[in-house]
Amino acid sequence: MKTLFSVLLFFSVLSVFSQNAPQYDNILLTTAHDYRKAEPQVILAADYVYSTPIDKDNIHRKNAISFIMKWMSGTSDYSFIPDRTVSRVTNNENELIGVYYACLAKYALNKGKAADREDVKINSYILLAIYCENPDNGYKIKGEIKKLIEARHQNKIKEYLDSKK
Repeated sequence: MKTLFSVLLFFSVLSVFSQNAPQYDNILLTTAHDYRKAEPQVILAADYVYSTPIDKDNIHRKNAISFIMKWMSGTSDYSFIPDRTVSRVTNNENELIGVYYACLAKYALNKGKAADREDVKINSYILLAIYCENPDNGYKIKGEIKKLIEARHQNKIKEYLDSKK
């Protein structure tokens, strides 16, 4: 009985530790080299945000979004200039804006430094539309997101985004 309890305790502790998000605060972001070195963690953070449902109480998700935004604001290898379009499309919903930033980082890092800014923008909105469409992500489709999704289905994302400038 004592052995069974020890084994169960071991697996429960292992499970808890395996679910912890990386310690983003421990990732140094001061030099250009630091930002380059952090890119794999940024991809993991973006994948985590993109693969989890919207949840205002998920601290790991909030930390991942904060880390992504900190990296985006300091990297010299990529240029992320938010425009008014994101606030209009997301209706200033913080959780959705966080997903959008995760989409930006995810697409830019997967494409590489040669990615065209307009290509990154359009494809990030496509990723956002796909995310919102997935019922597992818990987003109730409404307003501009509904229009974004319709534009994606009609292959008119660029025209839709141009109308929001």
